[in-house]
Amino acid sequence: MNYSVYVNEYGLPAIIRENVRIDWVNLGEGYDGDYDPTDKYDKNLLRFDVYRLNGKEWEAIEDGSYCTQVAVDTPHKILIDHLSHFMNTIYDDVSNHGKAKRLCESLSHIS
Repeated sequence: MNYSVYVNEYGLPAIIRENVRIDWVNLGEGYDGDYDPTDKYDKNLLRFDVYRLNGKEWEAIEDGSYCTQVAVDTPHKILIDHLSHFMNTIYDDVSNHGKAKRLCESLSHIS
């Protein structure tokens, strides 16, 4: 599939295919809410956000932002591979209908 990859304002990979964009974001989330660096069992986890192009503006889709089990220190190559998988999974629904809640929920379990 044709898509472009770039580094977003979080310093993390993002992917665009035509009118759909998916970004990795780091909001300091952990296993039980906010990441706790003093807890040796907690990890700083990444979230993905899904956008659809509306005219010239990217708009977040409803129910398109989910925390994952992917750690912030995951190599960019693997993060890009995950984004490619996400895009292949949700592109048609987001591109055509602007939503993909159940698909996005299922992708949030990735680790």
